[in-house]
Amino acid sequence: MTTTVAGFAVQDPNSSEQKVYAAFVYRDGSSFRFATVSGGYGHWAGNRMRSQANRAFTSVDDAAAAMTDVWTKKHSKSTYDMVIAGPFAFAVAATGEIDPADLVAAAKGEGAVLSADVSTVESVVAQALSPMTASASAATAAPSASRVTGLTVDPTERDGIVLPNGHTMYPRQVAGHTDVALMRHLRANSPDLFVRLHGPAGGGKSTVPYGAFGTDLVVMQGHGDTNVAHFVGQYLPLPDGGFEWRDGPLTRAMREGKVFFLDEASRVPSETMAVLMSVADGRRTLNIDDLPGSDPVVATDGFWMVIGYNEYGQGVRPLDDAIKRRFPIAIEVSADFTAAEAAGVDPKLIKVARNLHTRNAEEKNDGGLGCWVPQIADLLVTQKVLDAGLGLEIALATMLTACTDPDSVECVQDAITDVYGMGVQPLALGGRA
Repeated sequence: MTTTVAGFAVQDPNSSEQKVYAAFVYRDGSSFRFATVSGGYGHWAGNRMRSQANRAFTSVDDAAAAMTDVWTKKHSKSTYDMVIAGPFAFAVAATGEIDPADLVAAAKGEGAVLSADVSTVESVVAQALSPMTASASAATAAPSASRVTGLTVDPTERDGIVLPNGHTMYPRQVAGHTDVALMRHLRANSPDLFVRLHGPAGGGKSTVPYGAFGTDLVVMQGHGDTNVAHFVGQYLPLPDGGFEWRDGPLTRAMREGKVFFLDEASRVPSETMAVLMSVADGRRTLNIDDLPGSDPVVATDGFWMVIGYNEYGQGVRPLDDAIKRRFPIAIEVSADFTAAEAAGVDPKLIKVARNLHTRNAEEKNDGGLGCWVPQIADLLVTQKVLDAGLGLEIALATMLTACTDPDSVECVQDAITDVYGMGVQPLALGGRA
């Protein structure tokens, strides 16, 4: 017998112990249990959290209210402003009384939904506790909760999915579902609902479709000179002087029933992106002008699409509203520090990143522009320099020069100094050796 647990974990990154607070809610027989645990980050990492509140409710609405209340308090009235896990929903064995401290190990495997708000918490709780009787507010936040709940990955994938390039990606939570499971579900059950992944460079956007579909993915890299032929195909010269038609990645994915992933979509000219219009609506067809007289290509069962893009940066264009409407499920992908931890990044590097993340949030809350936050790709590269044995100075300079915002360089230097106790400057040649 199993029960589904909803919850979240937040951290006070400025406390000496890097304190963590986690809250859980789950069905306990005929009642609903709300429990919290707390402790330093070392306790969290070692599954030694201390139980705090542990209350039973007879109403699902009361249990949901307890969860949303504590979320609101932690985000508005305390320094626990960094989400490190969830909001999540996962199943656990329920053969007897559940010790909330035992839920920590499972919670640590859940990614952080960095853009989560109170409606996200309501949605997750509604799905976990009682989709058929959830409160009106939660049902409004998640109208499909009574039909699809807690899409998740196979247990063997929770500890990481090996990508075709040999790297490992770690599934993350999105509105109570696991990212890769959500995408697989849409492909199988709602093939006309397409996804767009957006976020800063290096945040891991491309790893999500690779993790979900592996070698069943047809990938295309967008750039400023992309034209329609890059999508649909073109005639290529042969050694004997003739020409041969070669399908492009979009055409190939449609014919073979695979997933088409357009990376860097916001770098593609708008007039070229229009090639996706007829493919992404109910027609699911593609006319190839360079093959006059040919029948339109009709998407084979299994065909699906996802695009990834940056919203800011050199060479980036805003996506047309027509494209956004055809890719209606927008998911932000940003730094996942738990994935960096799992990948073996030095804890001090992660602390620098977390401190910058906190400063960025504080500055934006105060009406400022925020500051640069290293993404997982930046942390992995810095760790690679450390592993190469080149020394701490070169490694930290690598992180500093990864900063894409000139106005944030001083913030990054301060964050590095606070953690490592040493100043850092971009690398430059000195006098003769």
